[in-house]
Amino acid sequence: MIAWKIKPLTLAALMTAILLTAVSLYAVEDLPAFGDENSAVNKHIELFRVDADGLVDGLNAGVIPAEIKNKTEKMGFIKGPTCPGCQNENYPTLEEGNYKIEYIEKGTRLGGRLYTAGGWDVLINEGEIFYNEPQRYYFIEEREGKLIVYRYNWPVRVVEKTEEETAMINSVTSGLADYRGYDTMGEETVILTGALGVILLVRRRGRL
Repeated sequence: MIAWKIKPLTLAALMTAILLTAVSLYAVEDLPAFGDENSAVNKHIELFRVDADGLVDGLNAGVIPAEIKNKTEKMGFIKGPTCPGCQNENYPTLEEGNYKIEYIEKGTRLGGRLYTAGGWDVLINEGEIFYNEPQRYYFIEEREGKLIVYRYNWPVRVVEKTEEETAMINSVTSGLADYRGYDTMGEETVILTGALGVILLVRRRGRL
């Protein structure tokens, strides 16, 4: 009978490799379909509805109506604090010149995503230094005499839909393993490759 002797460092390296492999496989299995409009990553959530009377022309002209702007601010999507002593929310504001509106036809495929409903995308310039491109923040759809305002930004979705969509009560875990699964898979692959490289180098020096 052969007795296997494994050094503690070898065992620790092996367990690390197995753990990283398991996490990577979990992330791959749980990834949503790329571009799927109804996946947790891409799906927008409804914020509120307002009467569409007289507001559509403003949207077509590239201007956010005051009714929509006021409601978003009341919901806390502002740069300043929402209560005395609270920290700044730091959401991009709907100030004139800080956003642009694009109408997207139903059936349009944009950025790997198929729009199953027509409406207006509201893009806001966040003022990033190295990535200074307008980002999609709101989607506005006209239906049955109402303008339905949706929010794209994923942190809002994590707060409101985490447990329902991912069956997790920990928003950090759901963010890393579900909403940002592609990023997690890449990060774990890099760490796993580095760990295996270290193991091979140490083995070569006779330390394992």
